[in-house]
Amino acid sequence: MIRTLPKRHLAFAALLVATAIWGVATPIIKLTLSHISLFSFLFFRFLVVCCILLPVTALELKRNPIDKRDLPNLFVLGLLGQASIILIFIGIKYTSSIDAAVIGIMAPLFVIWAGHFFYREKVKSQVKLGIAIATLGTLFVVAEPILTEHGFSLSVWLRLGGNALVILYNLCFAAYIILSKHVMGKESDQVDGALSTFGLKPMRKEYSPLLHTSITFYVALLVIVPLFVLESVGMLGGDTFHTGNWSVFALSGILYMALASSIIAYFSFEWGLKTAKVADSAIFAYLGPLFTLPASFVLLGEIPSKFVLAGVALAAVGVVIAEKGKA
Repeated sequence: MIRTLPKRHLAFAALLVATAIWGVATPIIKLTLSHISLFSFLFFRFLVVCCILLPVTALELKRNPIDKRDLPNLFVLGLLGQASIILIFIGIKYTSSIDAAVIGIMAPLFVIWAGHFFYREKVKSQVKLGIAIATLGTLFVVAEPILTEHGFSLSVWLRLGGNALVILYNLCFAAYIILSKHVMGKESDQVDGALSTFGLKPMRKEYSPLLHTSITFYVALLVIVPLFVLESVGMLGGDTFHTGNWSVFALSGILYMALASSIIAYFSFEWGLKTAKVADSAIFAYLGPLFTLPASFVLLGEIPSKFVLAGVALAAVGVVIAEKGKA
């Protein structure tokens, strides 16, 4: 007799699938950006996703129409979860995919603190110590351009700026996770208070992961369209839609980000998040570099410097301490 896996285990499997896809996505983004302009990449990625999801979204809306009073919250959810990816696309253009992956370790740390503050998930003192050590290791990686190049040349400033944008993206994604739990019916006075600070109201209805995730893609496309138009007419400088090298790498990158990183990964993540705790999602985010490092070497030939390895080791120690403290 075949035993059915507990729903919690299935949720963990879904989170692991999303982590693996997103881990490999970082070097794929950097490789693709060498063949296509930034906003062209994003525009066609979200256009493909939105076209595929159109019938599913229409069916979900028919089953559970959105309360118009919830539209502002869903729009903000789209900005945090999808449109904010502009930050990491620009960041990866100027930093290494390895740096971006290691800095991504900060995302689960942000999530753990957010889960503690907004949903009263307990954080023990040992977890706090682990978080502090992991953060120190990650900051070591952020500052790596200064340590390796011994100065403040333009390339150093650009790489530092890229690293800063990756951090900002991780903050946005932590906020997205908290708001996603709220949209799916998880109540929190702290979330309601945060929403009111920005003039938003508590959700009137609960929406499925399928529906609210689909809506976020349309929000992202809405944000990207004017930027794509400005880029296409040369108003944003650099490459444009007309000057990009539309090779098999560009098409493959768009399809990977649209089908795997958007549809499969996001729906897997949201489905797993509905059952798992906020802190559970953070645990899987720690595994991202395990997929990014080998993919970065194979696709880009990137090899981590000794400073990055030292930062990774320090962050890993912090993660181990934090996870033991959660036990």
